[in-house]
Amino acid sequence: MGLPRTFDALKVSEYRNYFVSMLFYLGAMQATTLARPVLAFELSDRAPLVLGIVIAANNAPSLVLSPFAGSLADRMSMRNILMVAAILMAVFAGITALGVGYSVLDWWHVTIIGVFQGSVMVFITPTRRAVIGGLVDRSLLLNATGLHTMSQNTNRMLMPLVAGLLFAHAGPEWAYLLIGVLYIIALFLLFLVPAQGSFSSSIRNRGGSALEGFRYVRQQPVIKNLLLVGLVITVFGQPFQHLLPLAQEFLQIEADGVGLLFTFFGAGSLLGSTMSASLGDFQRKGLLLIGFFMLFGAGVIGFAASSWFWLSLVLMIPIGVGQSGRTVLHLAALQVYTEDEMRGRIQALNAMMGGLIPIAVLGITALAEIFNGRVALSATGGVIFMYGCWEIIFSKALRNLK
Repeated sequence: MGLPRTFDALKVSEYRNYFVSMLFYLGAMQATTLARPVLAFELSDRAPLVLGIVIAANNAPSLVLSPFAGSLADRMSMRNILMVAAILMAVFAGITALGVGYSVLDWWHVTIIGVFQGSVMVFITPTRRAVIGGLVDRSLLLNATGLHTMSQNTNRMLMPLVAGLLFAHAGPEWAYLLIGVLYIIALFLLFLVPAQGSFSSSIRNRGGSALEGFRYVRQQPVIKNLLLVGLVITVFGQPFQHLLPLAQEFLQIEADGVGLLFTFFGAGSLLGSTMSASLGDFQRKGLLLIGFFMLFGAGVIGFAASSWFWLSLVLMIPIGVGQSGRTVLHLAALQVYTEDEMRGRIQALNAMMGGLIPIAVLGITALAEIFNGRVALSATGGVIFMYGCWEIIFSKALRNLK
């Protein structure tokens, strides 16, 4: 009985077409997750602070642009937003490939391109999540969100490894060429997805401004609580995979080794999202959400303490389970408790937390400069684990979330 429940949303043709297009779209995104920081890291002679600057620059636009991205997603065709974004991201990948091929790029060029990529990503993230609510019934939202995350995690397991192998053995330009091709394939497949979601209507009970999202959150205590919970795990947990190049020093590995870490992280993430997609109408979502991000924090602490590459690979599995499991439950809960016409803005406010990532990343990489990568990564895991302990002891509202 678990198998049909896991893939129920794929019976809806509109969602199935979207799911297939996202396999390529998310593949390009996951390949970029490895290629951009590793390229900058190598061009700067492996300076941890440069790695932090590149990651911070990529995430900085989120804080300013996210409310407008959500408002746009609620007022325009979400599919068309994703298509325009795919074109722009393919162009950025092509420019990077040419720059590397002609040996004219330095790490600060990668940083500037990353700002543009991050600006486009601000519009991609809430849109690709919010569009799900318009393609399936409300009863299938948890399943559809889980399947979408499974697609992301399948790519997280495979594409960074492929990009890392290309990077290490053929050259960075070939990794970026792959990224561009994946975006173009996704672009054409998106033509099979409806331009408007099933909930689209000319009658709206709320305004279309970005500020309406903030007013709506103030009126919805559950959503406010979920957004606050997402803040800690986003700011301290989301940068983890981007900071994996720090492990090159204490694990004595190269780009292909970092790609293999991504693969095991993706395997754990796929397991976590599959578990979440198979839950059905699970009634203890709050406790499970807390458990998932405590598992993530404990795994990161163990990873930072490891001196053996094989052990580090194994530890990436529970880290991935924790990260992916909490992502599915958190996003599905936000979808369920949000009105249809506000989904874009609420998902954008959730994504806006990423705008605070630069502060955390610069602090983490500064720790790596002063001490080492182990200390920096263990600090991030410690913050997340302790926050989970605080939530499970003191937050009755989250524990009782159904």
